[in-house]
Amino acid sequence: MPKLISKNPYTLEVNATYETISEQELIEKIELAHTAYLSWRDVPSLEKKRLFLTLADALERDIDNCARLETIEMGMLYKNAKAWLQKTANLIRWFANNFESVFTPRTYETEWLQVLEMYDPIGVIYGIAPWNFPFNQLLRAAVPNILAGNTQVYKHASNVPMVAERIERLFHEAGFPKWVYTNLFVPSSMSEAIIAHPYIRGVNLTGSETAWSAVGALAGKYLKRSVLELGGNDAFVVLPGTDIEKVVTLAVAGRTRNGGQACNASKRFLVPDVMYEEFLEKYKNAFESLVLWDPMDEKTDLQPLVNEKSLDDMDAQVARAIATGARLIKGGKRIEWSGYFYAPTILADVTPAVSSYNEEIFGPVASVMSYSTIDEAVTLANGTDFGLSAVVVWDDISLAQEIGKKLDGGMIFINMTAGSRASLPFGGTKKSWYGKENWVDGLLAFTNKKVIVSES
Repeated sequence: MPKLISKNPYTLEVNATYETISEQELIEKIELAHTAYLSWRDVPSLEKKRLFLTLADALERDIDNCARLETIEMGMLYKNAKAWLQKTANLIRWFANNFESVFTPRTYETEWLQVLEMYDPIGVIYGIAPWNFPFNQLLRAAVPNILAGNTQVYKHASNVPMVAERIERLFHEAGFPKWVYTNLFVPSSMSEAIIAHPYIRGVNLTGSETAWSAVGALAGKYLKRSVLELGGNDAFVVLPGTDIEKVVTLAVAGRTRNGGQACNASKRFLVPDVMYEEFLEKYKNAFESLVLWDPMDEKTDLQPLVNEKSLDDMDAQVARAIATGARLIKGGKRIEWSGYFYAPTILADVTPAVSSYNEEIFGPVASVMSYSTIDEAVTLANGTDFGLSAVVVWDDISLAQEIGKKLDGGMIFINMTAGSRASLPFGGTKKSWYGKENWVDGLLAFTNKKVIVSES
């Protein structure tokens, strides 16, 4: 059987190696998750709430160790990993404190009929998680799915098996019944066998466009409900007259968050002609001041990429962008020292003819474009195949919101970098999303809305 290897992106040392399970073991785990579902769905809301609040506490108690796992497995800055884990504990609490009102049955009358409306869970949900926010992105799907009464089996990204193992242990430490949450150490080649299994009733995935195509096709083939969170090529729209220092600060943070490895990071920067050259100069100076070093060090600003393939992808994508018309302002190369470091890169004069205009670059590479009218800016912002989120920067918030209404995306952020919260629906349009996570949408994603009807 293939092995899962955890490798430190900074030291390049192997952290640990794990065996994958056999297909027979996989089937047994799915069957046990189904048996657990038959009792978990009837557990009272108060007990579910208690268990999830205990889970949040367990994560907080182990926050230093969990942050270290994220750093040594995928390179996240340790200081940022701790902040994201606190955010994840808060996410768990938000769902635990708000799910009961969503699932409270309601009665009403319509057309001389008495109706009882309620939501039922649907069974075992198969999750496929990404490596870039290893705790948060898995739990923001698993927590509401399980609170809804489902059980969850999860295949985490193959390069973060230590995080995957720790998440399952956290559920056990919090006192959850066994098999309510189950980690699966399986290769991607087993995904069809999992999705085809009759006890699997839904699929949630966060991943690439390629993964979406494969998993979405399988979900359709086997008639399974799916929620698919994919990539983005999000626009960062600067409007005329905005304070340039504020713009540059947000633009640096928006592009370099998690080493540029975030689906909703700003990637295309649209700047008015009158501010264009000044923005490029100040943006370049800001990039040059970034500290690339040990992600465990508090002073480090930019982490290594996750693996060698990411470096190869950066090289190829930047070269392709330059070949199709982009002007290299800074960076554009890997840094030759220990770790998978890529120099923070600025590509200027990007147009719809340049490859990076319609291609997600998952690293610290910014594509900068100029525009002359606001209508042109909106057209350029919306002209890609993606529509996850966008940022609008303007001193007049009410007018910025009017521009936001015209932009494609599930979340538009005014004068702030893109992000996510449990209390906000997360998702997009076009090739960025199928379904929604977080908020009420996340709780209802894998439920059956049932009505019981009688004559009045």
